[in-house]
Amino acid sequence: MHPIDARFSELFKKTFGLDNNEYEYLLSHFVHIELKKGGYYHRAGRISYSKAYINKGCTRTFVKNQDGKESILFFSFEDWWLCDFASFNSGNTGTFNTEALEDCELLEITKDHWNMLRREVPKLDLWYTLKGPKSAGALLDRLSEEKLFSAEERYLSLLKNKSYILQRVPLQYIAAYLNIVPQSLSRMRSRLAKNK
Repeated sequence: MHPIDARFSELFKKTFGLDNNEYEYLLSHFVHIELKKGGYYHRAGRISYSKAYINKGCTRTFVKNQDGKESILFFSFEDWWLCDFASFNSGNTGTFNTEALEDCELLEITKDHWNMLRREVPKLDLWYTLKGPKSAGALLDRLSEEKLFSAEERYLSLLKNKSYILQRVPLQYIAAYLNIVPQSLSRMRSRLAKNK
């Protein structure tokens, strides 16, 4: 198992203000799991009973329409969380699929353990205060981009602001993220390279 990412302890110690004893108690409720490339952490139609911190690896979260076409909502990397949060919070079936694009090492906690920790360590309520609006804002930004900008503008934004994604994610999934076919992405990349 890869050593626990330092950002994990920073999140709970610095952001949430947990002391060493509280942190060790919290950590004891997480389980190390491995998710192989191509494996699914969550599938649409199922209920999320747990969430996981990405200690190492990369995933894609996507939805499918009635025709089976995939639309990628976002990619997740180290220091991100995996969960269909709407399902996790409501207990209803989820709508997202999350697939590993690399071999992943995760720190997973069940909903029951998380809720118990929230009662026993009240500082954890900061999770919802700090992370909830931030996550919702990120999804709204993503939806706004989809509606307001062309595929080329979204690709250039990705290149400028999140180039690490292009280094780790296959182009077929970048195309699905941009909502275009792979051939269109290849032509766009060739044209942009010539115009440099």
